[in-house]
Amino acid sequence: MLQLVRTLLLPYNSLQCLEILVYAQRTHITLQELGLPFDVTEVSGIPKPDWFLSINPRGKVPTLRIPTSDYAVVYESAICNEFLCDYAQSIQQEHTLMPSDPFMRAKIRLLNDHCDNVFAKTQFTYLMNKEADKDDELCAEMESELSTYEEALSKGPYLLGDDFSLADIHVFPFIQRLVITLKHYKDYELPSDKFPKLLAWIDTCLTRESVNQSSMTKEKTIEVYGRFVNNDYKFGGLNKNK
Repeated sequence: MLQLVRTLLLPYNSLQCLEILVYAQRTHITLQELGLPFDVTEVSGIPKPDWFLSINPRGKVPTLRIPTSDYAVVYESAICNEFLCDYAQSIQQEHTLMPSDPFMRAKIRLLNDHCDNVFAKTQFTYLMNKEADKDDELCAEMESELSTYEEALSKGPYLLGDDFSLADIHVFPFIQRLVITLKHYKDYELPSDKFPKLLAWIDTCLTRESVNQSSMTKEKTIEVYGRFVNNDYKFGGLNKNK
């Protein structure tokens, strides 16, 4: 049985890189979508415990342990999720999370790269901004990068069309939190005239059992993010504000 190591929420007075909650959710969704049996091990504390650092010296989650003779280890959420798709195929399990067509695989990777290296930074920069006169500019930057996903949704309910894929799994946790946190802290909602497809996509993703089982409640999301907003945390470098 696969073992997923993810991070348990720390006490209120602890500052922890919040992105890991997003990244671990990605792999949790992938495991459930593929129907692969797995155990969950929670790890918390700063520094990370020795037993965890012995299997992943980077101390990052999610981390997968695979039931081979030496319990191979895979980490980094994007790598974990592609590995799981390959692993499922190796045991003759068909799925559509990562298609075989090389062009579609490249499209997934490009959308995922946009999330990690462009969009996420604009989201957290807007959220963490404390200078009211900059809000409009930062919001416009975020919406500009979100338009990539609005355009990608032109051919179906999901980012690749009819099939839920690693592209949806990769970005959904960020947008799920965007909707909750920006409404609470910025009184911002995604405008329906700019993002009709994206809003429909959010509702569609929320109907999936894997998404619901891996998600925090709205109240818990606001509570957790409040610790970081109130402490002017930089989200591991994602926030560009100084």
